[in-house]
Amino acid sequence: MNNLTQNKNYLSPTGFKVSINSQEFANLEYFCTVTSIPALSLGEVSTPFRNQQIYTPGDRVDYASFDMRFIVSENMENYSELYNWIRNNAQEDKWKCSDMILHILTSSNNPNKRIRYVDAFPTNIGAIEFHTQTTDVEYVSVDASFRYSYFEFI
Repeated sequence: MNNLTQNKNYLSPTGFKVSINSQEFANLEYFCTVTSIPALSLGEVSTPFRNQQIYTPGDRVDYASFDMRFIVSENMENYSELYNWIRNNAQEDKWKCSDMILHILTSSNNPNKRIRYVDAFPTNIGAIEFHTQTTDVEYVSVDASFRYSYFEFI
């Protein structure tokens, strides 16, 4: 029982902050409202042995994409930051990658854990939908996906 946690507080789903590169993407990180720690999987090797399959761990870890949702600012600065990043990566010989950090906060909103996504770059930005038939103001949110080399707890 000596490895039982001493902190009995639960992890809050609202206690997070994403930082990318505040010199170039300050608007994108400020308006982030939803994200998650991506799934990862380890392949397996199946080996037949005496009329049954024996499984051993593989040698490659696969990381799912890092997905986030952000509210689009009225002047669309944050959407433009991501749009330009994608367009520039498609047109340049040298791609722009940036480490992203997911800060997980305690119940007191103090930094607790940090996860760094190494060499991240955007691969997808969702559509913006405009419509006139809503009764309440629902601010525009957009989903974005990023790929990265790996993530680590720092």
